[in-house]
Amino acid sequence: MKPAQLNKLYARLTPHEQAALAIEAAARHDESEIDAILAHVERRHYLSAHADYTRRIHALMTLAGQYGIEYWKNRALMLIACEYAEQGNDEAEAPVLRFLAKAVALESAIVEVCKQLKVDVRAIKTMAGCPDDDVTPEELEKADAELVEQYTGMFAGLFTS
Repeated sequence: MKPAQLNKLYARLTPHEQAALAIEAAARHDESEIDAILAHVERRHYLSAHADYTRRIHALMTLAGQYGIEYWKNRALMLIACEYAEQGNDEAEAPVLRFLAKAVALESAIVEVCKQLKVDVRAIKTMAGCPDDDVTPEELEKADAELVEQYTGMFAGLFTS
């Protein structure tokens, strides 16, 4: 089919169909097709919330999602390692301690990032579907500094523009 014929077809598609074709073209790195599709997406004018608010709320939701993923992934792996340790596997103790260290570092990092952002850490944990374990400051001080820095960098990176 000729490009002119394809362009006429793009104009007849629904926005959902256009988006589906655009994501397929992006996966193929076909920038010319993406441009052709985008040229036929209907333009509308909208009133919306302030762009800074929108960016921040999206970043906060992403923070909650990322924290939740890390929290539950780490928790699941720690429980599996604990199960092996309880079954008498002597080699399982090291992974249990490693996952415990990650859990404490993750807590320390989310507390630090929320402080920097002036956001209630309990709100982020609630949005992530994670319990507020009320980790004491003494426990957080024992966190592995390198792991805390790694998690803090990952979380804070969501807020750089």
